Amino acid sequence: MQNSNHKKWGIAFFLCTLTLLIILGSITAYIDPYFHYTGPKEGYSYPISNQRYQNDGIMKHFTYDAMIIGTSMTQNFKTSEFDRLFQVNSIKVPFNGATYREINDNLKTAVEYNDNLRVVLRCLDYYRLLDAPDNMRYDKSLYPTYLYDKNPFNDVSYLFNKTILFGPTRKVLLYTDTGRETTDFDSYGYWQDDYEFGKDAILKTHTRKEKADEVSAISDADYQNIFDNITGNVTTLAEENPQIDFYLYFPPYSIYYWDDLNQLGTLEKQLDAEKYAIELLLRYENIHLFSFHSEFDLICDPDNYKDYTHYGADINAQILRWMKDGEHLLTTENYEEYCDTIREFYTNYDYDTLYQ
Repeated sequence: MQNSNHKKWGIAFFLCTLTLLIILGSITAYIDPYFHYTGPKEGYSYPISNQRYQNDGIMKHFTYDAMIIGTSMTQNFKTSEFDRLFQVNSIKVPFNGATYREINDNLKTAVEYNDNLRVVLRCLDYYRLLDAPDNMRYDKSLYPTYLYDKNPFNDVSYLFNKTILFGPTRKVLLYTDTGRETTDFDSYGYWQDDYEFGKDAILKTHTRKEKADEVSAISDADYQNIFDNITGNVTTLAEENPQIDFYLYFPPYSIYYWDDLNQLGTLEKQLDAEKYAIELLLRYENIHLFSFHSEFDLICDPDNYKDYTHYGADINAQILRWMKDGEHLLTTENYEEYCDTIREFYTNYDYDTLYQ
């Protein structure tokens, strides 16, 4: 009799627990703070701030025909300006510190789920040119792969996750209850107002490198690496999707970044890497490649930067205008002159004056 009661209590406890889990999981599934199943629910307001958890759902379930994608170099872009200049309806999906591989993997998702995609604005971080083609910033143990794959069974990590329930799911309800609006793409990732700019700000976070004893030359292995990185993570997708115009650009890091290259003895190597990458990218009609490394006044003005690489929102806005007007567009006719110009400038710059 006693064993029978224990069994009944055990079954009752199991059923109560299962019912509670289903209820809690259903709340997250319906609110769907990471847009895993649908876009934003009508009548609810969504905070958008968690890039690697929300961007996948944004690309799959939002309505758009253009997108801005890249690293923190793209976070200060405003989709309203992009939409106005290019006559598109865009989303912005930045991935801080992302490699070319991570960006390309996510672009593949956007292409797969959105037949209307026609324009992509993508940043090609300069320091990533020499990356191994499969390099990722985060390994799988740190990445929410259960949100990215098509396996419905591992959605338990999403639906029955108390951190998500009492964090993002609850936050949607609070946003809605207090009358706040869903984060717009102008604001998403925007960091301009959170930092100071100028030489003092740069030198607070940047220490000059020691001068290298030797200068590094680019090798055949480096060229192969660049080829694999660019073709595997940039040009193949463009070749397979001629209906999409890819606006790609090398972001204008500050003169302090170029000093780093010079101090480390890798400046010539990086310039050679850029030239080879340009030659690979210019083979495709639907790739529009821009570089702003010849905007020397911009790059040499520390007031444009919060640290040695990150420029402010005014520069993002200017980049959009330059792209729209075709300024700093690299072509088969002008790229060699461009490469010669920046090589002359950066190999002869008096970098010591930056620290006086």
